Amino acid sequence: MRRVVITGLGIVAPNGIGKDEFWQSLISGKSGIDKINSFDASDLPCQIAGEVKNFEPTLYLNSKQARRMSRVAQFAVVSAKMAIEDSGLEISDENRHEIGVCFGTTLGKGNIFEQDHAESLKRGMKGIYPLTALQFCPHSLTGYVSVELGISGQATTMSSGCATGLDVIIWSYSQIRDGRMKAIIAGSAETPLFPFFFSALCASGNLSTRNDDPKGASRPYDLKRDGLVISEGGSAVLLEDLESALDRGSKIYAEVLGFSSVEEGLDMLKCDISGENLARTIKAALAMAKLDASDIDYICAHGNSMPDYDIAETNAFKLVFGERAYKIPISSIKSMTGQPLAATGGFQVVASCLTLQNGIVPPTINYEIPDPNCDLDYVHNQARVARIQTVLINAHSLGETHSVLILGQYLKGQ
Repeated sequence: MRRVVITGLGIVAPNGIGKDEFWQSLISGKSGIDKINSFDASDLPCQIAGEVKNFEPTLYLNSKQARRMSRVAQFAVVSAKMAIEDSGLEISDENRHEIGVCFGTTLGKGNIFEQDHAESLKRGMKGIYPLTALQFCPHSLTGYVSVELGISGQATTMSSGCATGLDVIIWSYSQIRDGRMKAIIAGSAETPLFPFFFSALCASGNLSTRNDDPKGASRPYDLKRDGLVISEGGSAVLLEDLESALDRGSKIYAEVLGFSSVEEGLDMLKCDISGENLARTIKAALAMAKLDASDIDYICAHGNSMPDYDIAETNAFKLVFGERAYKIPISSIKSMTGQPLAATGGFQVVASCLTLQNGIVPPTINYEIPDPNCDLDYVHNQARVARIQTVLINAHSLGETHSVLILGQYLKGQ
């Protein structure tokens, strides 16, 4: 049973490209939400999103490679390359078969269904790009990452909605713990900002319509929240067995201590606001980590600004932590990044690793009028210096899946 640690971080987010810019944006409360520029959303009830701006894939890929990839694949590959570079791991013919890849996405190249299909209606098969068939498959992200990094170990793809970014970590941990791989690049990416899919989300009635105040639209736990804000991006981390990381003299951001995933099995859209199912997931993760509820120093919460989801989370934290729930700092970085679907858990993992490293808790911005049903310490509006050794991360998918991951600070000799 090997111990598993995180030694490399990579991220492409609406409020920062690269871990340093991303972190500075988080602790300064900088939002990446704005009016949509990539298509005309003026006729839609929601006209705002978290778009990644000033993204230059050719800083990490040659122009030919970049042209062959969809935007979501570019996010995946660039974040994976960042994570490898950050870790200092050298991939060679001697170790490439000992390294794996696990990436996740919800849509793959989702806009293929309106852009590429529209062109095919005009010109028939001649209007179809030769690599379009490849882009249909979400597994293409894992394939692109493997090819670009020269990795030939285990490879898999996951798609579990907004829990995906945590679930890829869970799968990767299991492979390394059991000795199947020495290291795995685990990540998630999403590009949902195109007319048809975005219109479908608008039709669901779950998106914020605060179009006159984009940066104030994502407001978890605030009484005036009116729905989530969709965004795009990608992130990746390198997981290694502890012995290999120590042999390399790696910087260790965090150790994976425990996890759990639970399905409510009640409804595809409505969540159980009692919080009992999320509480069950948290307790199982704590049991695996051999931790008591009193050991959690910070919660990097899902906090997506949907009224019932935020209440369910709050109730779950109270069920698990009792009166101590009021003393644990809790924040939602979605107030600054929006919700990039499958990539959301990955954003949280990168943020939590940096919290453990720097001892600073990112804020929940736009928290102005407290919801009486969400009355915990949500680190409102300003970052906070704190002694953080153990972080709990939770994610909640449409379809009512809860995933929980616990990360701890690695202390030499322990």
